[in-house]
Amino acid sequence: MYLSDDFSGHGDPAETNRTLPDLVVFDLLGVLMRERPRIVACLSAALTTADLSVDAGELAQLALSPTRPGIARLIHRRLRVSPEVARPLVGAIAEDFRERVLGSFRHGEPILAAPGVATLLAELTADGVHVGIDSDLDGELAIALIRRAGWSGTGLIEAVVGSDEVTAPRPAPGQIEEVRRRCGWGSDAVVVKVAGSPDDALAGIAASCAWVCSVGSDRFPGVDSVSDLGELAERLLKRVLV
Repeated sequence: MYLSDDFSGHGDPAETNRTLPDLVVFDLLGVLMRERPRIVACLSAALTTADLSVDAGELAQLALSPTRPGIARLIHRRLRVSPEVARPLVGAIAEDFRERVLGSFRHGEPILAAPGVATLLAELTADGVHVGIDSDLDGELAIALIRRAGWSGTGLIEAVVGSDEVTAPRPAPGQIEEVRRRCGWGSDAVVVKVAGSPDDALAGIAASCAWVCSVGSDRFPGVDSVSDLGELAERLLKRVLV
């Protein structure tokens, strides 16, 4: 890997003389998939079953981190009960949500991937770039989604880390660092983070990724953006003689 001396932080890699990155870490729901509405619907149903009504804004925010800590924070804000009282309710909602998502992945409508995903992953893999995924879903749900999309066993994705698999998930850098570790790279690896939420972008910056970007209309403070996965491929795979 040969990099110009000024390739650091989270600037645009197209502006420097470089070869390919070692690893690209994608957000699952925010970048590779168009499945956020399914997650929102399952979460809404689980909350309704528990007699917890939330407005659209709360639901959308919770869907960015639909894990037990996120549900616990919601219950604390709405019910103001002790942790001992809240714990079984949090567990019931989280398990109901999980089962609804798994059932939808297995028996519901086909998974909707972002346009150009298969081509991008194949191009990166063919050029020797490692591909990893982090997700605001827990690891089991993330793997279930990947299997339903038909990517399991294809060699296109090397590592997947859910939000429950590290001590401190986003916006902390732990998930990205765990993806890097599972892919066999050390701390000196050149990592690109393709972020799907503000917390995900912050995690990429905290992990000292060489480039942090968003895709499409999602724009996050302090990071670059590309119009679509085709432009992302052009920037990631562009080679400049050094």
